[in-house]
Amino acid sequence: MTSIQPPIVVQRSYIDGSWIELEDSGRPLCDPNTGEVRQPKLTTTPEQVERALDAAYRFDQDGLARTIPLSERVEFLEAFAEELDRQQEAIAVQDAITTGATIRTTRLVAASLGARVRSMVSDAVALGEAVDLGSAEFPVKLLREPIGPAVIIAPWNVPAFTASGKVAAALLAGCPVILKPSENTPTGVQVLAEILVSVMESRGLPPAYFQLVQGGSSIGSLLTSDRRVAALVFTGGVETGRTVAQEAASALMVMQMELGSNNTVIVREDADVRQTAASLVQGTTRVNGQWCEAPGKVLVHERLHDDLAEALREEFDALQIGSSLDDETQLGPLAFERHRDALRAEVARLESLGGRFIGKQELPALDGWFVAPGVIVGVDPEHATTELFGPLLTLHSFSDDEQALRLANAPEGGLDAYVFSADIEAAMTLGSRIRAGEIRINGTFMSDLADGSQQTFWGSSGIGGHAPQYGVRFFLGDRVVGVDSGAFEL
Repeated sequence: MTSIQPPIVVQRSYIDGSWIELEDSGRPLCDPNTGEVRQPKLTTTPEQVERALDAAYRFDQDGLARTIPLSERVEFLEAFAEELDRQQEAIAVQDAITTGATIRTTRLVAASLGARVRSMVSDAVALGEAVDLGSAEFPVKLLREPIGPAVIIAPWNVPAFTASGKVAAALLAGCPVILKPSENTPTGVQVLAEILVSVMESRGLPPAYFQLVQGGSSIGSLLTSDRRVAALVFTGGVETGRTVAQEAASALMVMQMELGSNNTVIVREDADVRQTAASLVQGTTRVNGQWCEAPGKVLVHERLHDDLAEALREEFDALQIGSSLDDETQLGPLAFERHRDALRAEVARLESLGGRFIGKQELPALDGWFVAPGVIVGVDPEHATTELFGPLLTLHSFSDDEQALRLANAPEGGLDAYVFSADIEAAMTLGSRIRAGEIRINGTFMSDLADGSQQTFWGSSGIGGHAPQYGVRFFLGDRVVGVDSGAFEL
């Protein structure tokens, strides 16, 4: 067993330069490994949210961003990145004890946070603050100005990773930022925010430049529906995303949303079954399957169906399941009980439609939020539309590439897809026809396919994508100022 004893990190909100003690929501934060209560879930009050919104709006209206030149913002965020490097273990431990992801995984993620912030710094420097478009006689400047108050709603599955990049991008643009982590996994982001505030205060920056608000969906709704907010970044599920989008649209915010996707895998007739099975299990158990780009619906050529089902069973059966804090664990629990119960209910629904579970039967002797990893066979692909968001796959047969493509382009996808084949050229051609933002051939890793990779969130998987225009540039507005030359009659 692990010797790690995660410290209790008390939730606090940071509003207009002050740390605020919070109220008990009446619900607990539990250890996902054991189900034991660790601490209460705390929440900001609506009155405190109003203070945060007012402070961010005043920061914007008073033009305080102009008192922080880009060079100073860059130095601030570089110092933040250095502190993230130094304190990465504290974030990794908190994310492991709240999300259930293995400590090996959360350490890898936490080790990348400093580099993620530095990449945003590079983007901000490349963009600059202004471009000269005119001449000495008729000067014209294209200004890149902060778009206004930005709200960032972080997800519960990889909270610190998402928060670090989006917060850094908005701050580098000069936007006042209000960050709200998930109420289910708040403590890793709490540590990250305390690091950021410490660096910010040491530099004497305006207090409303960054604020932290804790709470659940009702607190989030106060932020996402307020007309003083100019930009919203939300990462979460599709149905919640629809609600948030409606609220934000009524306030005419610019939006960026990464939502869910039941990501399709196409396994062609010439694929290596063993390699495919190993890669799929790696992909669907990474972060315990709780990542939005994980493989989900596997479409396999009918001649390989039974062989792949058996190979997947063997791979799942070999997994070492245990505490997320144990270095040897390959698969930990899900993040919280409600998610575990919802996943079990979806498995039961698929079984009621003729599905059969194949996978690991033995779970650790712990009372946490564990689910048996495996694959469900025998279900019509039209019934397997829900993103499982756990260590589970569904498996379906197809007879030719065209049939597989029709199934792959069903409405519930759009984020990622996968193709396994010995014929790389054929796989690339097939992949280029799948309506998703990223299609991986013969692999299921999380890192970008190459430097310069970009993707759009297709279909219901979100609004925006992964590309430079969705980083610092997203939080900048264009303003052109210059002398009218009168060169044209109109």
